[in-house]
Amino acid sequence: MNGDREGLHTAVSALQSDELLGFLMRQRWFGEKGMAPAKARVAELIPLPWGEGRYGFARVAVGEAGVEREYQLPVGIREGASIANAAVIATVHDAGRPFQLYDALYDEAFRAMLVDALAHGTVVDTGQTRWIADVIRAGWADAADRSTSLGSAEQSNTSIVIGGRAIYKLFRTLSPGVHPDVEVTRFLTTTARFANTPAFLAETRIEIGDAVITTGMLQEYLTGSTDAWSFALDRGRPYFAAPENRDPTNNLVDDARRLGTITRAMHDALASGTEPAFAPEPMRSEDLESAAQRIQQSIRASLALLETQTETGRIPAQRMAEARALARRGDHYSGYVDEIVDTIGDDLGSRIRTHGDYHLGQVLHTAGDDFMVIDFEGEPARPLEERRQKSSPLRDVAGMVRSFSYAAATLASRAPKLDAATRELRGARWERDVRAAYLEGYLAGRRRAPLLPRDEPNAYALLALFETEKAFYELSYELNNRPDWVGIPMRGVAKLLQERRR
Repeated sequence: MNGDREGLHTAVSALQSDELLGFLMRQRWFGEKGMAPAKARVAELIPLPWGEGRYGFARVAVGEAGVEREYQLPVGIREGASIANAAVIATVHDAGRPFQLYDALYDEAFRAMLVDALAHGTVVDTGQTRWIADVIRAGWADAADRSTSLGSAEQSNTSIVIGGRAIYKLFRTLSPGVHPDVEVTRFLTTTARFANTPAFLAETRIEIGDAVITTGMLQEYLTGSTDAWSFALDRGRPYFAAPENRDPTNNLVDDARRLGTITRAMHDALASGTEPAFAPEPMRSEDLESAAQRIQQSIRASLALLETQTETGRIPAQRMAEARALARRGDHYSGYVDEIVDTIGDDLGSRIRTHGDYHLGQVLHTAGDDFMVIDFEGEPARPLEERRQKSSPLRDVAGMVRSFSYAAATLASRAPKLDAATRELRGARWERDVRAAYLEGYLAGRRRAPLLPRDEPNAYALLALFETEKAFYELSYELNNRPDWVGIPMRGVAKLLQERRR
């Protein structure tokens, strides 16, 4: 065996299902961990003409035939043991010599060749499949520094930072169809000229006959930026560190107002398209009824899960009484949704393309003290076509205000010097003020009047509907994944009825 095209093909062909699964189960981006997948196979190897044929892109299918999910795995082969253990897929031997088959993103030489393809454009044609690097904005790589480093924060993708100027996001999950992150980012930065999203520079894709699978995208990299979640916690910390006898200043209020203004500008940009994928559409009564039915179903499922977990003891003891009381209030929340629908009538605003998974973690705070919105792929677990559907922009707004609630609860939990009552009071006030400033910034920008309901009370009612959807989604998520956090969505659910009575 040689560390070349023939050796790569031989090693990949010899991979056993348990070897592949063993590697995949160790990866943060692998989405099947909780499903105990039984089989994995390499559906296709796309050999690359780089490094004497030692590299390729593998499409890895996981699951039973007919019910498989595909993942992207760049692969390389080399002799010896010089690759990090985390990258090794399998070790094979030939004539007593060890060869490692590994995730090629950990290989600096592979990353350099990938960068060259992204800079100049490349087509690799196997006769059956074409791997394409398509440059959207030429000249991004003109500077001398093309050094690369792997990102560390991604959960469902893997990123490569290039020379501190660009960042390539390699999509690990592969699905045929138009990828919303590429589609929306391209529209915002090349058509709508929205200033608060990093510029779209290039994309990579696989073409198999008429099928197109997006495999990655390249954007401008914002040196010195941090995610808005970390920024919000940093700005909020002094508020919760102030002595109990002092009325502290909320340092995030002006930033929240600015973020509201940017969010509205983003929605105005997304509503500025004329082609079918981006042209705004009136939100109809049947759209509202469909949303209400979906939310009613979510309420029932979440409360049933909550009741089950109170019986099995998974709920933290200090939350048990609150959980039992909430589990019995399904009819109240069902009636709450019906009341909102009846109140709004047909004053619904527009359906547009939205962010789809909007929260503080999807926004960057830049070194220039501004905010940039990123990651328009929507909820990764949902099908591509579902993520591309239009909806009310207030679904995004609901996601952000719920994110403020999580930030307030996190800050309060990290203020042990305050007594419980003061922590609770400050958390509620901090969230209230940040939320009000954000909504003030958002609602002030009524440049496209049809975007929201004509009457502001109806806009708030529609926002409350989507907050209900988000809070019950969070309740199910925390019950399934982080029971110790369940108090945050439970508090959010309890506040829904209180806010509606005002």
